[in-house]
Amino acid sequence: MDSDFSQQLLRMRYPAGKFKDGRNWDSVDTLRPMSLLKADLPTLFSYASKDEVLPIPERARPRQEVQAEILLQTVSSSNPWRDRWIGFWRDHFSVNGYEHNVGAFLPDWEQQVIRANAFGNFRIFLEATAKHPCMLYYLNNRSSRAGNANENYARELFELHTMGRDAYLNHLYARWRDVPGAGNGQPKGYIDQDVYEAARAFTGWTIEDGSSIGGGQFLAKSGKFIYIESWHDNYQKRVLAFELEPYSGAMHDGKKVLDLCAFHPATASFLMDKLVRRMINDHPPLGLIQSCVRVFVDNRNSPDQLLILYRHLSKQANLISPQNRQKVRSPERLVAAFSRAVDIPFSLGEGKIMSTLESAGPAPYSWVSPEGPPDEMSWLLSAAYLRQRFTLIQGLAENWWGTGEWDPFSGLPSNRSYAQLMMRWDQALFGASRPDLWQPLLASQGLSPDATVRHFKEARRLIGFLACAPSFQMEACTPDLSTHSFRASRSQKNGQS
Repeated sequence: MDSDFSQQLLRMRYPAGKFKDGRNWDSVDTLRPMSLLKADLPTLFSYASKDEVLPIPERARPRQEVQAEILLQTVSSSNPWRDRWIGFWRDHFSVNGYEHNVGAFLPDWEQQVIRANAFGNFRIFLEATAKHPCMLYYLNNRSSRAGNANENYARELFELHTMGRDAYLNHLYARWRDVPGAGNGQPKGYIDQDVYEAARAFTGWTIEDGSSIGGGQFLAKSGKFIYIESWHDNYQKRVLAFELEPYSGAMHDGKKVLDLCAFHPATASFLMDKLVRRMINDHPPLGLIQSCVRVFVDNRNSPDQLLILYRHLSKQANLISPQNRQKVRSPERLVAAFSRAVDIPFSLGEGKIMSTLESAGPAPYSWVSPEGPPDEMSWLLSAAYLRQRFTLIQGLAENWWGTGEWDPFSGLPSNRSYAQLMMRWDQALFGASRPDLWQPLLASQGLSPDATVRHFKEARRLIGFLACAPSFQMEACTPDLSTHSFRASRSQKNGQS
């Protein structure tokens, strides 16, 4: 069960400034509870509104709260395997929260789209993303209308959310009927014609944002999804060799395209390859990917399709040795692992840790382009991030950001040696004795293993250095073999007991 962090305090600070119409706003420097985490769409709409109801710096608040919540959730979680699963879907349906109109709605997106559907049915999940203001703003479908269809969402639906780039066959075929399998309604992949036609299918899918709909009428200002029939292209279309009849009913065209994409064989292959790489390692066994494809396809109509897949992957992963399940820790997981190892009573403090966290790896909802952040070891441990990852550990060890004090001398005698200090903490950090790490560390600092360590700050600094070892950047999460259904959030959403 996810924890409630809505009463956690987060610093809000910005200088005085002016709205475009000349109105002034005052400077702010205060601690506030994270009260937007459970806010509904109409409440969040004010953070996106073009009416400038709030000072511009305030519009970042929903994103900041969600990012802080994800850190706190990760640190407090006892199930990093489940956290990694949810993180996969968050990055798979990637949206850039640093765009104000996207970031404004992130609390609802995180709870009602990502977490509410991560153990549900993929096709239902896909539609939830398509109809949410985060995606409608991010990929511009909110402004897509008959005669001027915007292709952004349709292209990413095919390329990133479902079938994948390998299924893009436009370099081989110029007409839909030439694609292998199209003749019997089962095309092997998609081409630009499919994208163009799909874009037309999603015209009229938009947001209640106060826009004029003609005749002196205006949409409400709620941020909620709405379908406007007069904006929809109702003429016939052909997507993936399937003909959509003209005037087939409200949202029928878009929903059918979602069906075609979600149930295409290429989608299962693309998704399962990507998912298993995220959950297991950068080069997972082909047989495991194939077994996940079968489970995904066999349960495509189940409301618990992804939960069944989760359980299958958990069981199969449990048969793989931890040495062959190594993945790079995310910055949030790095904070969680170090805090737990040295028993830091972690606190967000005033949120000062967040800027370093963001520079130590892709922060949640920070990736600019819709393919989502890379997940490979060579990229996450590149020079661009590695130094900041070390800073993150050292800052935790020495409490630079007020995240929590810890006692490096806990469990040691009063006249403890440097060797005793290191042997006390190498087990906690690495789960094994690591003299190969701490002996060279002490030598580099000009310290004798047998000398007495006296200074509290020095001890914490040394343990921080020890945790900067490359092996601490990696982890093998324990697969989740519990039987918990994870359906509570969906049941609550649907008003069920």
